[in-house]
Parts: sequence; C-alpha cells; structure tokens
Amino acid sequence: MRVYNFLAARWAEDDLTKGRIKISRFDDLNDPFELLAAQLRSRDVRRAFDAVRDHMCANRGVLCFSRGWHNPLLWSHYGDKHGGICLGFDVPDAHIVRVSYNSNRLLAAASKLLGGGPEAEALMSTLLRTKFVDWKYENEVRVFTTLDDVDAATGHYFKEFGPDMRLCEMILGPRFSGSVTAVAGLARKNNARISIIQTRLAFKSFKVVRNRSKIVH
Repeated sequence: MRVYNFLAARWAEDDLTKGRIKISRFDDLNDPFELLAAQLRSRDVRRAFDAVRDHMCANRGVLCFSRGWHNPLLWSHYGDKHGGICLGFDVPDAHIVRVSYNSNRLLAAASKLLGGGPEAEALMSTLLRTKFVDWKYENEVRVFTTLDDVDAATGHYFKEFGPDMRLCEMILGPRFSGSVTAVAGLARKNNARISIIQTRLAFKSFKVVRNRSKIVH
C-alpha cells in the first residue's frame, strides 16, 4: 500500500539524509486518548488500562501514515503549514493496520485485558486502532513496531528505509521555500527513480494538487 508521512522540511531533509523516519511513542502522539478508547467506568478499570498503556508506551512504537496527501488539513497540521514535505512509501499490506473511527467510547471489561489469551489480544488490537471520529480527516493507517535501539544523539527511535518501507514519492508543500534541487538530490540518493511532485492549491476545490507547470528534473 502507498502511504504518506507529513513532515516539516528540515525533518524530512534529515530523514532523507539518514534514510530513516522517526518512530513515535504512544505518549508522544497528539491524541491524549491513544489506547484509551474504552469507557473507563470504575477505578479498577482505569488502573488496569493505565498499567497496560504504560507498558505499551515503554515497549512499543508506531509509524503513522495517511492514505492520501491532498487534504489541506494534513498539510496545515503536520506539514509545517503547507511549507513542509510529504514522503510516500510502499509498505506491505500485511504490516498495515487501518485506524477505525468511532463516535463513542468502547465498552470493554478490564478482566479481558488482564486475563491474557485471545480476548486480551483482540481487545488490545482494537484499542491500538480506534480513534475518535473527528480524527477521520487523517485517513490514517499504522505500522506497529518494537522499541529496540535508541539513537544516542537524539534519544529517539527510528525505522530505516528498506524493502518493507520503500521510499517512492516526495511531495513538496505549496509553501515549500527551500531548494527543490537540493532536496531532490537527497531523495534520489534513496531511490534514483523517486517521483518528485511540486504542489499548489486547487483552483476549483479545497485540495492540494500537483502543480503541473513545475517539473523537477
């Protein structure tokens, strides 16, 4: 599946230089309800879910992508107010988890989460991919990973480009003000045949679209 990751230009350039993207920890994501999509009706339930959430935050990470790049809200919120860069990757479908958007919190028993076995795994799978319906504009998919080797220089975790995350596209935001030639050179070091797209605001819709008058050579 082709998926898209939005970044400020400086972070995109750093990722292109080093051939990697940052893995997010759950407690660093911008949705405070991550892993808390269930109704927490009692103190015991809240304690159980807090314990599981703490464990996941310490040991598991997530790569967050969108299934498209045309939505202006994505550029505003994650692409440095349209001045950033969007990187498009081909990721095997087997690694992709699609986010489900709900209007209401889920009904779930703490006993299922703490009891282990198939019921606990099924509930955790649901929690990992459930978000409030107002996030639907992100059209999000996720890749989950373990937190193995921390980068000593930054204190963050990273996933390297490779066969299971192949860089295929680079889309420059409508307000991108950097050197197109320079950033194209960085991208082509990772994939000589990468598709590089400059964009503009659409004339007849609320979309970000390809600027066909500008071609990167």
